[in-house]
Amino acid sequence: MPESNTRPPFKPGDIVQHFKHELYPADSPMYTYRILGYATHSETREILVIYEALYDLHDENTLKVFARPLDMFMSKVDKEKYPNIQQKYRFELLSRA
Repeated sequence: MPESNTRPPFKPGDIVQHFKHELYPADSPMYTYRILGYATHSETREILVIYEALYDLHDENTLKVFARPLDMFMSKVDKEKYPNIQQKYRFELLSRA
């Protein structure tokens, strides 16, 4: 399993929350995701996190599965850009698989 420079990686099946979830009521599913697994970019060899949105995207042409570089996925929230966000990391664990 891939490792991050700053903290342990999530496991497939884990439910995580993006920091923008704070902009919605606590019981809202907005910006919650399930970790599906990891992949290696075929050209750059960069590790990618594959994850699925657990909320309605309101766009039938948008897939609910996303990929993001592991380093970005595990990074801290940019407090200069988002000074009122309390969450420390871009994605944080809600529940283990």
